Amino acid sequence: MNKKFQLKDLFSSYAQFCNSAPGADTSADFDSLRGSAVAARKRIVAIIGSNTFFDIVAIGDEDSCLKDFLRAAMANLTLATQIIFDAVNRRKNEVNLYKYELEGMKRSYMENYFNAMDSLISELTGDISDDETAEIRLAMEDWRKTNYYRMLSQLKVDTADEFDEIYPIDLSYLFFFRCVPLQKEVLDESIGAYFERLEKGGEGQTFAEFGQKALPMLKRALVKKTVAKSLRRFDILEFPATIRNLFEDNTATRSGSDEASRALLLATQLEGEAEDLLHNVDMLFDAQEGNDFLSFSAENRPDDNMYLMP
Repeated sequence: MNKKFQLKDLFSSYAQFCNSAPGADTSADFDSLRGSAVAARKRIVAIIGSNTFFDIVAIGDEDSCLKDFLRAAMANLTLATQIIFDAVNRRKNEVNLYKYELEGMKRSYMENYFNAMDSLISELTGDISDDETAEIRLAMEDWRKTNYYRMLSQLKVDTADEFDEIYPIDLSYLFFFRCVPLQKEVLDESIGAYFERLEKGGEGQTFAEFGQKALPMLKRALVKKTVAKSLRRFDILEFPATIRNLFEDNTATRSGSDEASRALLLATQLEGEAEDLLHNVDMLFDAQEGNDFLSFSAENRPDDNMYLMP
C-alpha cells in the first residue's frame, strides 16, 4: 500500500503528540520530527504490517484504544530516535546535557514505546467481536494476515502467555512477536526433529505418559534457545524488564562492552541449560524404546566376546 504518512495523519495537533510522550519539546513541531518519525514508523510497520498501521490511522473514533496505543508508540519511539539530535542542538546553544540524563531519557521513551506496543498487539490479537466497529475489525483482520502472525502456525509455543509461563518476559507481546522468526529458526536448526519424533508417537498409555514428561522439557529448551538467540541479536533496551534487570547497569550509565559480554554469558548459560534438557529428553526416548541408556554395557553385543588371557 503506497501511502505517504505524516504525523499529522495520526495526531490532530502537536499538543496531542506532546500528551502521548512526556517531556516532548513544546517549542518543536511536526516538521522538525519528520526524519525520526520515518524511522519510528518503519520499526512499527515491521511488526504490525503496513495495512494494519494505516487501518488504525484511519479509525474515525479518536478515543479508540488502538489509535491511542499507536499514538503513544509512535510519539515515544520518535522522541527516542530524535533525542540525540536534540542533545547536539542543545550543546550548540551551550546547554549541557549529561550522558546519564540522555541515557535515562532514551530508556524511558523506549519503555513507554514497548508498553504501548504490548498493549496494541494484545488488543489486535484478541477475539474479533461483532460489537467492534468495521474499522477496528478491518485492522484486526489485516493484523492476522501479517507474516509474523501467519508464522505462528509453524511454532510450538504460539502464544505470549505460554512463552511467559515457560520463561518470564513480563507478558510482553512485542518481545514475543519479535522472537517469532528466532523460534522458527531454532526449530528448523535442531529441536524441530524432537517434536516430529514425539508427534509420530506411539500407542498405549505408556507413550502418553512419556509424552507428558518429554513435551514440557522440549518446550522449555526451545524457549531458552530462542531467548539466547535474542540476547545475541537484540539491543538490551529491547528486552522486557525481567531480563534487563539481570544487568547491573540497566538504570545507570551504560557500558556497551560490559552489557554485551554479560548478554553473551547469559546466552551461553541458557544454551547450556537447553542442551541439558535435550539430553534428558534423549534419555527418555531411549528408555521408551527399551535401550539400556544408563548402563555401561549399553553398547555391548552378544557376539562381541571378551577373552581374558592368563
